Order: sequence, then structure tokens, then C-alpha cells
Amino acid sequence: MPLILITAPATEPVTSAEVKSSARIDGAEFDTQIAIIIPAIRAAAEQDLGRRLITQTVEMVLDEFPSEEIDLILPDAQSITSIKYLDDSGVEQTLDGSVYALDADSTPSRVLLKYGQAWPSTQEVPNAVRVRFVVGYGDAAAVPSNVKLWIIAQCCAALDNQVPLPWIDRLLDADRVHYCG
Repeated sequence: MPLILITAPATEPVTSAEVKSSARIDGAEFDTQIAIIIPAIRAAAEQDLGRRLITQTVEMVLDEFPSEEIDLILPDAQSITSIKYLDDSGVEQTLDGSVYALDADSTPSRVLLKYGQAWPSTQEVPNAVRVRFVVGYGDAAAVPSNVKLWIIAQCCAALDNQVPLPWIDRLLDADRVHYCG
């Protein structure tokens, strides 16, 4: 079930100015480096948290429809863009939105069949189903402050070629996705 990034976040959860202020940098000599570090640290936070921070579009690829619900792996799904599949003849079809509903309240989010509906049959080939959805907290203002602080601390440590203090990672604990099996 790979997740493919379709549309990257339009902004980052923290700004270059916030990082420079925290790192006590006045000039522009580190601007290029900071512009590279912030997205890398945001991606590391997303990996560690098991969620996306800023609104982005991803696509989940499946070999077939599951027997019941589609687990989107990520929480905070905002909408389903499309569900496409290869029918028995190998022709790509788009599943009508009247067949399914997004459950954005669950963690992770999931796609449920509406009452009386069934998933269509697919051709038995790899990657026969593609679920494209929009996910994330929203814009930078919606990202929790503890996550922003973690990103800033990691950026400052990277600029100083230092390892952050061990307690910094605990800032992410409240927003980390835990799966029960």
C-alpha cells in the first residue's frame, strides 16, 4: 500500500524567519541552507508522527478493493479526490462518490461503503485501485505549537551541526499516531 505524493504542501509549518530568530541569525548567509533544512525536517516529523502536517494530496495504491473499508493509513483526511480502479476488462473507471463515504474522524482515516453498496470487482493485476485524497492538519496555523517547536529545534541543531537534546523528541508524543492491532 504505497502512498505517493501528488501535490506537495504549499507552505511549511515554520518560516525561515522563525528559525533564524531561534538560531540568533541576523544576516542572509544561511538562507539557502535553511530553505533546504525546513522541508527535510518537516518530512522527518511527518514520518515520525505517522501523519501529514500541511495540506497535501497523496495517492494510495492497492491491488484490489478490501472486503470492507479502506484504511487510508493517515489521520486527518480532508476529502477524497477520486477512487479509480481497473475493471474486469482492464479499463480505468472512476468510482461514483455515492458508493462510499470518508470517515475523517477515525485515526487513521478510512473510506467506508455506504449502506447497500459494494466495491466493484477489479482486474487481478497489481495496483488496480488508486485512492487519491487530501490530508493534513491544514495550513501552518493549524499545526500544533509543540510540533513547530520540534521542527525549529531540529533546524537549529542542524545549522549548528549538533545533536538536539534528547527531551526534544518528546515534544512529538502528543501528536504521534499509535496503531492498536
